[in-house]
Amino acid sequence: MSTREIKTCTFSYTFRLSEGASKPPQAGDVLDFDMEGVWREMEKLVKENLVRDIGVCNFTITKLNKLLGFAELIPSVCQMEMHPGWRNDQMLELCKKNGIHVTAYSPLGSQEGGKDLIHDQTVDRIAKKLNKTPGQVLVKWGLQRGTSVIPKSLNPDRIKENIKVFDWVIPEQDLQALSSISDQKRVMDGEDIFVNKTQGPFRSVADLWDHED
Repeated sequence: MSTREIKTCTFSYTFRLSEGASKPPQAGDVLDFDMEGVWREMEKLVKENLVRDIGVCNFTITKLNKLLGFAELIPSVCQMEMHPGWRNDQMLELCKKNGIHVTAYSPLGSQEGGKDLIHDQTVDRIAKKLNKTPGQVLVKWGLQRGTSVIPKSLNPDRIKENIKVFDWVIPEQDLQALSSISDQKRVMDGEDIFVNKTQGPFRSVADLWDHED
């Protein structure tokens, strides 16, 4: 693929790991990150017509506001975990306010991460009512909030099912029920990659996400 074929370029975190970093990271494994310097280089890619859009991923409100304070080009997209079990409402509103499109990853939740939305009672009830699969309901929930979604599946039939979400809507009452699921929790919290509970800049998941959750 040539650089001219790249439509969107994003960076995922505002910190980096040293080469060969362990899990969990040891002292010195998590390194500083020059957010402004990296963003300036990404802006150059757009100005030189090497990419069409630039964006961010896994940002907090604090980090996005920091970037907006110096950015010449506003991010076109912000990719973040988002599903009825982790609505991320405040980040969504901040992005909408600044004209930043949101792409939701892990829209189905995760069995391994302790947020199995496919088998959630509310999701299952609404899916049966609408004669849809739970996966379709979860994907449609994201679309009706104005985001794009990127569900992950290796099953060809599931992939086909997840595409069939554009000729129907979730009624408002059911949409509100999905948006009222309690026990909000991230699935992809980054703890195993970035958190060292005794050493380093991130000693808890709360540190990692700027104590905003």
